[in-house]
Amino acid sequence: MPSKYLIAVIVFFISTIFAVHTAYANDFVPMECTDSTLLWLVNKENKLYANYEPADLVEYGGVRLRSAAQKAFVQMIAAMESDGIYGLRLQSAYRTYAYQEAIFNQRIGEFVARGHSKLEAEYNASLSIQPPGASEHQLGLALDVSIGNNKLTQAFGETEAGKWLNSHCHEHGFIIRYPSSKTDVTQIVYEPWHLRYVGTPHAAIMKNLEFTLEEYLRYIREVQMYVFWGENNAYYLLSYSPSPPFNLFCAEVSVSSLDIHKRAYIITNLKTYPNI
Repeated sequence: MPSKYLIAVIVFFISTIFAVHTAYANDFVPMECTDSTLLWLVNKENKLYANYEPADLVEYGGVRLRSAAQKAFVQMIAAMESDGIYGLRLQSAYRTYAYQEAIFNQRIGEFVARGHSKLEAEYNASLSIQPPGASEHQLGLALDVSIGNNKLTQAFGETEAGKWLNSHCHEHGFIIRYPSSKTDVTQIVYEPWHLRYVGTPHAAIMKNLEFTLEEYLRYIREVQMYVFWGENNAYYLLSYSPSPPFNLFCAEVSVSSLDIHKRAYIITNLKTYPNI
């Protein structure tokens, strides 16, 4: 009996060939799919431009964030409350470049005041605060959460809410962006309060493989194609593309470049496979 993976690949290619034939038979004009940018990697090596601002920012509780992240956050809050955990608050999300610059310089000043040199102060500040342009908060997809008005501390990870998020946030498209076991990869200290919206199925795959965003993007680039099995005969077929994808049926796929320079893309197809 053929494996699920083989079935998925065969079904995908057959459906693609049929779609192409049907499309051209009806004089369908191909179009480039919209880049969701949900998988953008932002860090010290992949900085955003000073004038970058997402086009789909919305306001929630006095905080601005991208529309997709806001909808997923509301659903996640409802799921958390149905499990008897209340009080999760969104403290911050989108931050402008100017705001990043201000808080980074403030942090540097604090270290200088303690007797550190300017170079030492910049390094120490960068361990907990990203330099301007290197913060994914500028994407509007990074969320800092807490219980009530409590300060953002690592102790949050040991609260009921922190433990729930660690176990369930991937079900709603979020990841714990800076886990305690991956500081060598992210170069950022453990932040259990810092969530990043990457969408479905990417958050679930990262959770299953215990990957950070850096590791996930590197892995998809290496394997080129990945199948993630869902429920009810559904599966996601992910493929890596080094150039902008030109897809016939954008309604059937989601596309995200990997950084602001759009040097590569991940294409996600939601398909179903037959009962065999």
